[in-house]
Amino acid sequence: MWIILSLTLVLVIFLLSRTSFEIRDEIEINVSIEKVWAAIIDFESYKNWNSQLTFLGGSVQPNGKLHLKLSAAGAKPYEFKPDISYWQENKQFAWIAKTGLPGIFDGEHFFELKDLGNGKTLLTNREEYRGVLSQLFKQLPMMKTAPDGFRKMNSELKNFLER
Repeated sequence: MWIILSLTLVLVIFLLSRTSFEIRDEIEINVSIEKVWAAIIDFESYKNWNSQLTFLGGSVQPNGKLHLKLSAAGAKPYEFKPDISYWQENKQFAWIAKTGLPGIFDGEHFFELKDLGNGKTLLTNREEYRGVLSQLFKQLPMMKTAPDGFRKMNSELKNFLER
C-alpha cells in the first residue's frame, strides 16, 4: 500500500513539474535589429528606459549571472539573480531564474528579435514559467498584471529607441 502511495506521489510531482504557462508580447520597433539587441544587453542603460527592471550588477555575457530588481504592478519589488541561458547575437537573449530547487517554479525570460527589413525589428518579449507550482503561481495577482508589464516594457523600449 505504501509503495503504491509513494509511486503515485512521485508520479504526480513528476507530472506537475512538466506543467507550464507563458506570457508574451510583441512589438514592432522602427530601428535596426542591431540597435534593439544593443539596448537589450546594455543593462547599465535600463535606467534610461525601463521603469520596472533595475540592473544591480552581474556579468552580461554568455553564461553570465545577473542581479536584477523587478518593480512590477501587483507585486512587491524583489531582487533575483538569474543565469543567462541563451545568447544568440542579434537574435535571442534569455535568462532563467529558479525559485528554490529546479523544477519547483522556474521562469525563463526571452527577448527574441526578427529583422523585418527596412530598418524595422519585431521584438518578442516572453517568459515561460515551469514547474510543480506553476499552475498555482499562475493564479497570483502579479501574474494577472504581468501581461501589462510586458506591454509597458516593450513600449518603453520602443519609445527610447525611436526618439
